Amino acid sequence: MSDVLATSFGVLNYSGMLFNKGNTRTPLSAIIGSRAKQTNHVEFVTGQEYTTGGGSQPNISETASLTAPYASVVTREQKTNVTQIFQEAVGVSYAKQSNMGTLSGLNVAGQQANPIRELDFQVAAKMVKVNRDIEFTFIQGQYNKASADNEVNKTRGLVAAITSNVLAMNGKPLGLWDVADLMKTVYEANAPTEGLVLWCDAVTMFQINADAVQNGLTVIPAARDINGIKLSKVVTPLGEVYLYLGEFLPAGTALLLDLPVIAPVFQPVPGKGNFFLEELAKVGAGEKYQLFGQIGLDHGPEWYHGKITGLSTQFEAPKYSKKVYVAGGAVATVETTSVLTEAKLNKNTVAADDTAQVACNTLVYDPAAPASAATLAYLWQVRAKTGTTWTDLTSSYTGYNTATLTVKAADAEKHYRCKVTATGTALGTVYSDECDVEAAANG
Repeated sequence: MSDVLATSFGVLNYSGMLFNKGNTRTPLSAIIGSRAKQTNHVEFVTGQEYTTGGGSQPNISETASLTAPYASVVTREQKTNVTQIFQEAVGVSYAKQSNMGTLSGLNVAGQQANPIRELDFQVAAKMVKVNRDIEFTFIQGQYNKASADNEVNKTRGLVAAITSNVLAMNGKPLGLWDVADLMKTVYEANAPTEGLVLWCDAVTMFQINADAVQNGLTVIPAARDINGIKLSKVVTPLGEVYLYLGEFLPAGTALLLDLPVIAPVFQPVPGKGNFFLEELAKVGAGEKYQLFGQIGLDHGPEWYHGKITGLSTQFEAPKYSKKVYVAGGAVATVETTSVLTEAKLNKNTVAADDTAQVACNTLVYDPAAPASAATLAYLWQVRAKTGTTWTDLTSSYTGYNTATLTVKAADAEKHYRCKVTATGTALGTVYSDECDVEAAANG
């Protein structure tokens, strides 16, 4: 693999505002950035762990107390992580630098190239890439400690770090009680539960909001601001939980984070700092620069956090209802009106002859089918195979206004569907799925 430098024909100049289509969000790095630490060693300490006893009633008599008990000690275990290298390089030819006045694309008199300096643009773009790489690593980084110069140090991210407090959802959507259950697990691990943040994707954020509404609660937007990152909030039986849309979460995964114990750890180069830009040796008519830095994640005690796995990756809209609880005794009930929500045909394809039958024989109601049969009106419709306009059928079709229709050979290679309207004990109008009529046998 060889260097690719910005050249006159390799990177064209244009006028106009610059818009980056790439994702530049790094919310976790932004929130924890003010707590940055420094180290001069590739391996750094994330903390010491120990466990104290207690929680039982002593059984010591006065006589026994005259003799001291046998001595015992509480041991400690040190936990560590490592920094890793992030490195990028950019280069610009002399000819490119001196050719910024040559514009491609549409040009209007008086306009100039944007950016003005190619090197500045390339360095800024690489910095954005490095920031995103760091964000990914802080979330999904897999740990490795090098034992030789040609091996790679890799910092451990949060997904890999959290092993104690894990909630498996087995394909179900996340609800408020699930969040409360994970908070309970954190609490039972003797970790703080104040100020926890649910770091989740958009589907889970939708699901939490929907579940809050379902339970008569409200997700409070912009309830807290940390370094410009605005967190929303919801209340559970174990306290408040903040919510935020995280980046680079694996599909079906959410994290419950104690953010104050998380920090980036920089390993600066003496005399240069960390994430510095320096020019490399010239080998021709151009300039090449490298961007270099070393950083790792101090995730703190892993049992301060929680992890949710196996979440549904599809938003499941709730069927809104209210639960009423009564203290004993019979409760008078009133039959409620059902809503017709779906109609299905018994066939997806039929032969093009007068004996082919299509039936609209499956109806779905919300919350359930009415106890007393609803009044149903059927109207069959037809359209061309590649068309978009549906035409109501007339009485020339057998069963055009009943649940079963006799298909006509003249409508080969067309589509049928049924419009069903419910009145009485059920309400609503729905359209069934479609049935494709095959080509006539005689062509």
